[in-house]
Amino acid sequence: MKYTVPLLTLLSTLGLAGSAVGQGTPFKAPRPTVASRNKPQAVVITPAVPQLAATSPRQAARLETLPRPVRRGGRISAIQVSRAPETGLPVFIQATGTRRQGVASANPTTASLQFLQELGNEMRVQNPQQEFVVRGEMRDELGQTHVRLQQRWQGIPVYGSEVVVHTDATGQPLLLSGRYFASPGQLRSTTPSLSASSAAGAALAALHTKTRVTGLSEAARKLLDYQGPATELVVYHATPAAAPVLAWHVTSRPSFREQWETFVDAGSGRVLEQYESSCAADGPRTAKAQDLNGVTRTINTYQWGNGFYLLDGAQPMFNLAKSAMPDDPAGALLTLDANNSAPAKLNLTHVANNNNAWSLKAAVSAHYNASVAYNYYRNTHGRNAIDGNGGTILSIVRLAEEDGTGMDNAFWNGKLIAYGEGNVGFKSLSGGLDVAGHEMTHGVVQSTANLEYKGQSGALNESMADVFGAMMDRDDWTIGEDVVLKTAFPSGALRSLQDPHNGGSNLNSRGYQPRTMAELYTGTEDNGGVHINSGIPNWAFYKFATAIGRDHAEKVWYRALNVYLTRSSQFLDLRLGVIQAATDLYGASSAEVTAAKTAFDAVGITNGQPTNTTKDQPTNPGQDFILLYNTDANVQGTLYLSKTDASAFQRLSNTAVLSRPSINDKGTVAVFVDGDHKLRALQLGSTVSESVVQNDPIWHNVAISKDGTKLAAVTTDQDTSIYVFDLAKSKVARFMLYNPTNSSGVKGTGVRYADALEWDFSGQFLVYDSYNVIPNASGTDIDFWDIGFLHVWDNSKKTWGTGQIEKLVQNLPEGLSIGNPVLSKNSPYIMAFDMLDADGGSTPFSIMALNLETGEGSTIYSESGVAGTPCFSKLDDKLLFTAMSSEGNEILAFAPLTSTKVNVSGTPVGLVDKAKWGVWFAQGSRVLANRDEAAMLPGLVAYPNPTHDELTIQTEAAATATLYDLLGRAVRTTAVGPGRRAVVSLQGLAAGTYVLRATDGKRTATRMVVKQ
Repeated sequence: MKYTVPLLTLLSTLGLAGSAVGQGTPFKAPRPTVASRNKPQAVVITPAVPQLAATSPRQAARLETLPRPVRRGGRISAIQVSRAPETGLPVFIQATGTRRQGVASANPTTASLQFLQELGNEMRVQNPQQEFVVRGEMRDELGQTHVRLQQRWQGIPVYGSEVVVHTDATGQPLLLSGRYFASPGQLRSTTPSLSASSAAGAALAALHTKTRVTGLSEAARKLLDYQGPATELVVYHATPAAAPVLAWHVTSRPSFREQWETFVDAGSGRVLEQYESSCAADGPRTAKAQDLNGVTRTINTYQWGNGFYLLDGAQPMFNLAKSAMPDDPAGALLTLDANNSAPAKLNLTHVANNNNAWSLKAAVSAHYNASVAYNYYRNTHGRNAIDGNGGTILSIVRLAEEDGTGMDNAFWNGKLIAYGEGNVGFKSLSGGLDVAGHEMTHGVVQSTANLEYKGQSGALNESMADVFGAMMDRDDWTIGEDVVLKTAFPSGALRSLQDPHNGGSNLNSRGYQPRTMAELYTGTEDNGGVHINSGIPNWAFYKFATAIGRDHAEKVWYRALNVYLTRSSQFLDLRLGVIQAATDLYGASSAEVTAAKTAFDAVGITNGQPTNTTKDQPTNPGQDFILLYNTDANVQGTLYLSKTDASAFQRLSNTAVLSRPSINDKGTVAVFVDGDHKLRALQLGSTVSESVVQNDPIWHNVAISKDGTKLAAVTTDQDTSIYVFDLAKSKVARFMLYNPTNSSGVKGTGVRYADALEWDFSGQFLVYDSYNVIPNASGTDIDFWDIGFLHVWDNSKKTWGTGQIEKLVQNLPEGLSIGNPVLSKNSPYIMAFDMLDADGGSTPFSIMALNLETGEGSTIYSESGVAGTPCFSKLDDKLLFTAMSSEGNEILAFAPLTSTKVNVSGTPVGLVDKAKWGVWFAQGSRVLANRDEAAMLPGLVAYPNPTHDELTIQTEAAATATLYDLLGRAVRTTAVGPGRRAVVSLQGLAAGTYVLRATDGKRTATRMVVKQ
């Protein structure tokens, strides 16, 4: 079971992606010595149920939910809807029934807005005609009109939200495609507190932590038409299901090569997300009169005055009247030379001479390939240049790295295509036609769907570039075969559409890509795998094209890109768009539609929900309760039991409690550390009894496994250890903690001690938090809490685990701490935990919920006081936690959850005043999955239990029964005959909890026994 969640995924979930988090206070107070601890005072509960007060506008905005709007009625008689699994919002809506005739407007724009209004209920948009504005309109060769609309809220663009309404030749809307968000009604204000210039400054400060900021020369600024950062106020969502935030979208160029997108909270100034949008590829690029491949090319040049330039002015898009020749032509193909200079010190010149003779082969290849790419799009797809409007296509060759070495790359940076001369992996990258086609297609993507360059949308961006690069250089199915060095790429190509594995076996093989969704990369490298996962849609295109031919395949794929995909499109959207494009061009019953469905099915991009690789547990059938610790000092009592509606309180103990109790899955035993640092247990049967489990006054926290066969505990010493007791085998093991590294066999340091503990369902892993201290280069130590997963038991081998550790997050930023982890009651892949953000403003403490498999998560609750120690309800539909009431008291509260279990569905509510450490549990039996236990010895009975002086034991088979203390020491042993009773004297044994283990050599049964 893999638990590690990518850092960027988590930080995005937390709203901290790209932020520079400063050093802050520890998440929990550093562990004091035993002598300095004071016993908690005995307290009692006042069972009041106040409404939990919101502590800040930020909290209130986060917790508010938008009611589903009332359907307004409409003229659509039937629709088919495909929904995004992460949000439940439609991504494809198709009218399938007969609509009222003669009512559609002849104006496609008006008809599209009417169509949206009728779909308001399905879209969960309050007033579509007010929220969507038309961005553009395109009529295609089939007579269909496609109207692109941008979502706005109170006049402000909703970032990443764009839909397309597709109408037939009569103006009747047929369907809607795209990605958008539900109306952001919970957004309190659309007036920014932060100025645009301040947002640009925050973006620049964050850029200094991510890349080299060199600035641009005047020549470079003129060439790129860049005067400074562009800012736009937007409504921003960190994830598809995240709450909306008013933010500044800042587009900036820290260097000639790079363009970055930054989102800055328009209220707090925090950087919410930052990523590079330059389409820098790891693959080959092109060049151009004898070219790099030794082929003599016919190229278009331009004579201006006494000079000749690598400037193609012979294409239909060229407009001499609007040109400032030769530096700023309109509608030309222009190739320039960087003269092996680095972007920070760019020495950019024309490739020119006075005799129209050309010897710079890299420039010849680039220039020629640009013309091939231009004519491919013009002749095959009717597209006028990269931008579709006849804009100049600019290529730069011989660009070097900052240290002057050859650049092993080529890239599209939003304005131009640049080619390096190669180094260790490549020859001059302008020598590959497919490389040039790849980079120019990035520009086409930018001007059409504008696929966001991260995650699946970024992988689609890269895949489109590969597909059309291969269609321009269509003598094979590989990318970069003319420019790679075989010493670096043994297959002889950078990538392969025919077999994305490309001769490799895993991601450690250069050129290897996944082929199917089963191999999908889910990490954070490469902007979330944009170059890695592009192999999956690449393989789908290969299968599609080989089934119906390249001529039809490329037209369908281009139509999907140009008509149906939007900025946030995912792999599912590509499938839907390709099938619809094939239907448009060749008919719903065509071989092309069948081939498209077959190709996407083959790579695992299906219409249904993604395969659930996790298995939920059956719900505990028993009655559920809440165990809590009372903080009211007026009345006696510490641990109390109540019903889940905070009624029928029952006092369980007067013992001082040091940390939150842990309860087994049956709800029959609770273990905790008392104020004297001893381990104690509560038997939660029809009668309640309390006993000392381990009498040494050394313990700080303890947790019992779901099946009750193991305990895990940490001591008060800062000994970097977790101790695990196997109650069934009466053994104990010590596991040393460390910080994992990327190097095999190398263990990092910094862990001081662990605290909170939680067993997973399998009984093999411990989820824990630990306090870390890392020396800083400045001389100031960095301290923080984080969460790890420790392998303590191996079910298959029925012995101790490897002690291997995985961290929930690698390399937490300074000042960010996470701790007090807890798993959901029924889903092993759902977790909640506390978070402290030292730069969190007025609400630094938050409770987060996270899906460990998908990375989906959200803030459940935030406040200025200490909030935390979450616990899921029996049905995982609520999250119990400790918060602060409006009177400043600790309070037990809960937040209702959606079916995702990681998103809040309503306002949190106070449950019990002056209480904390709530544990929601059920008293019932269920069969836990993922377990491989030894055969059970039948019929073990031990009574009375609890007992004082003696214990009577029975089994159905002959066995040996041994009583152990919790350190694994045998204290009593007796033989038990089949159906016979054996009486064991407990005289001389200290009061406490013991483990009775009976075995016949092959089968085993255990019971916990309490001596009073």
